[in-house]
Amino acid sequence: MAGRPGGEKPAARVSRADVVYERLRDEIIRGEVAERTQLSQVELAERFGVSRIPIREALNRLQAESLVVATPYHPFVVRNITPDQVAELVDIRAALEDLGLARRGPLGEGELAELRDLNARLGEEEPGDSWFELDRSFHRVIAGPGTMTVELVDEVHDRVHRYISSHEAVKRERAVITAEHAAIIDALAAGDVELARERLREHVTRSRSAILGGPKQS
Repeated sequence: MAGRPGGEKPAARVSRADVVYERLRDEIIRGEVAERTQLSQVELAERFGVSRIPIREALNRLQAESLVVATPYHPFVVRNITPDQVAELVDIRAALEDLGLARRGPLGEGELAELRDLNARLGEEEPGDSWFELDRSFHRVIAGPGTMTVELVDEVHDRVHRYISSHEAVKRERAVITAEHAAIIDALAAGDVELARERLREHVTRSRSAILGGPKQS
């Protein structure tokens, strides 16, 4: 069969379940749907103008990501994340990013330039969704773009995004965060991966205290 003009590939088909899944996932992660909210399949079907089949498929996908839980004889419920679970997830993120950096070795000049640019923009951007996406991009470069490690880091990030983005302590510490990023970049620029890993671990671990509102580490 002849290809499309210009050799273009056909666009991937987006199903109704995909649309519902993406919308609900985004709303849950952004905190627009509160924890413990019951998600009625009938009400969601009416809202999105679809049958219950794509609604059920979307909810099952969200359950697989631990964003909602299914309760016997009741609707799906948006999962509550406790402070202890957030602390555990931050510790997991620290271990994953350390692993990613250890596997990468020295970074090239292009990657170092990208990190410096991202960190400069973090210092100028007002805290909010754009700021958190820049911070995520920074840590993606650290862990290794296109790797399985980055995929796992992103998954952990999504699970705690609601908690982090709503915590004013993190927003107030923007200057501290960018300074810690700069220290990591300096170590990488000097070719000292071990020092960079140490500073990265300290940075992510310190954010654990800030996120949970506990005493800050020196």
